[in-house]
Amino acid sequence: MVGFFRSGNLASRVFDRQFLSPRPGATVNTVRQFYENLVPSYTIYDIDCPDYSFRKFTDDGKYLVAFSRNHQDLIVYRPIWLTFSCHEECDSHDLPANAERFDSFFKQLYSISLASSNEYICKDFFLYMECHQYGLFATSTAQSNDSSATDGAIHGVPSIEKITFYLVRLEDGAILDEKAFCNDFINLAHSIGAYLYEDLVCIVSLRYQTIHVLQIRDSGSLVEVRRIGAFCREDDELFLYSHGQAAQGNSFLPGIKQRLLSYIFRKTWNEEPDQALRVQHLKKKFYFHFQDYVDLIIWKVQFLDRRHLFIKFGSVDGGVTRSTDQNLAFFAVYNMETTDIVSLYQFVKKMMASLPYTCQSQSPSPYFDLSIFRYDEKLISAIDRHRHCTEHPIKFISVRQPNVVKFKIKPGSDSGGSDSRAKRISSFLFHPFFPLALSIQQTYMQPTVVNVHFRR
Repeated sequence: MVGFFRSGNLASRVFDRQFLSPRPGATVNTVRQFYENLVPSYTIYDIDCPDYSFRKFTDDGKYLVAFSRNHQDLIVYRPIWLTFSCHEECDSHDLPANAERFDSFFKQLYSISLASSNEYICKDFFLYMECHQYGLFATSTAQSNDSSATDGAIHGVPSIEKITFYLVRLEDGAILDEKAFCNDFINLAHSIGAYLYEDLVCIVSLRYQTIHVLQIRDSGSLVEVRRIGAFCREDDELFLYSHGQAAQGNSFLPGIKQRLLSYIFRKTWNEEPDQALRVQHLKKKFYFHFQDYVDLIIWKVQFLDRRHLFIKFGSVDGGVTRSTDQNLAFFAVYNMETTDIVSLYQFVKKMMASLPYTCQSQSPSPYFDLSIFRYDEKLISAIDRHRHCTEHPIKFISVRQPNVVKFKIKPGSDSGGSDSRAKRISSFLFHPFFPLALSIQQTYMQPTVVNVHFRR
């Protein structure tokens, strides 16, 4: 029966699915294996579509998010399905004329303006709250690299005059709330500077080294519930002022840096059990590197749960240029309730680029499941990134049957007659559960080519 269930015949697998129950805990994997037989089989090349920047599908598959080319407007579509009927075998018929149009696959729900004249939507930033179908978007003004480090700002970090986060109800496009940051720098590229966990959002201010923890209320409001940086507890600042120890200028290290140094000191102290050798051990392991520890800044943050944050510390240069290979980095687990760093790691170079994990950065599509399909990860993967375009189709090969190509995705035009000297990049948007995907090819100074891959 197991062999019958893994049959290559789609009707057989649908029929047999009614009689076999998966093992406990294996439901998701069993359902995903069904996609071995349910794959895109047809491509419409260079489909007639609006000149928008298509961002991604939401993880529940209900919405396709896009932005206008001037980065001023948000456009949201609802995926629909091309339907047509015929009397004979449908595979022998050409598709109807309206199949060449984008609106045969996607229905535009609305278009709203998010950015003003001097602001632009960050096309790489989008977080989705599935339970309420809220979307978090960001706009910003131009970046300035000549800003001076004043009012506690970190020297060497650029400044953006205004960054605004918008909470939008995707069902109807209503803007429910917004949160603005002025003369700050937040890494909006690929949503690196923010992380969503349930109803909590943490936003990392690189310029002021502050972690802003916001809560998305059921009413649709954004409420700041915690701020971690110069102070870790809500009454830290009040305590210092009441005891006449208010920081003047930069005479005090930030609270989060104090926690880091305290943890490193105690860890170094406990490494040497011999009392006579502890001082020498501290000089070598702690005080010799003291200034390096002081100069560390917060790069990136991830929620582990509602109490713990996973924080990446590194040098100023590595945080701004994204070049992490030659920079010292530490990974800390921070308890927001006790305000203690509970563990600290210096990971290897291979881990530095991928940790902390970027929120909602991977497609949930079953076609990227490496236990079901094999494909060239240099050309396409679940990670949300642009790829260099290839002239050859990208093959998705069955893991169970290594010699069987289940389907192919070919970016670019059907003729393949494009200028090979031009630099071309491709991006891929896969629906989370439909056999439906968009391949988008962009070439400098040429129109964007959008192909639709679907099961006919």
